[in-house]
Parts: sequence; C-alpha cells; structure tokens
Amino acid sequence: MFDYLIIAIVVIVVISAHGWLYLWVKFKLDEGSILKYLQDSKASDEQLVMDSETISSTLNISQKRVSSVCGKSSHIEELPGSNEHWILSQQ
Repeated sequence: MFDYLIIAIVVIVVISAHGWLYLWVKFKLDEGSILKYLQDSKASDEQLVMDSETISSTLNISQKRVSSVCGKSSHIEELPGSNEHWILSQQ
C-alpha cells in the first residue's frame, strides 16, 4: 500500500512539472515572437507602439494571448494611459 502511495505522489509531481514546463515554453515562444515583431517593426530610434489586435492578426496568436503575454513579459510594457497598447521596455 505504501509503495502505491509513493508511486502516486511521484506521478502527480511529474505530471505537474510537465504541465508547468509546457506552459513556460509556450509563453517563451510567444514572447519571443512578439518581441521579434516589435523589434523588427521599430523605426530607427523611435519607440513603436503596437496594439494587441495588430500583433494578434500579424502573428496569428489570439488577442487574449497577446495581452496576457505582453502583460507578463519583463521586456514589454503597456503604454501608460492606454488599453492594450504595447512598447518595448527601456531596459
């Protein structure tokens, strides 16, 4: 009985770790795509402002996902006073 409990705990931990890793990799891939798009679209030294809808339609990522990724990313900031308009961070 004790062996089955340990096996069950190990299986739960492995499945949880796999799920977390999958979400993290998906976030990093989407963040990388959005960052590359913003950097490629940026004019010389000007700060480019893009809205979630434009990014979504260009990259074929849902608008909700774009908002979520941009909001969590440390490399992308929301333009102050706007709703879902994004700029590259000044890091």
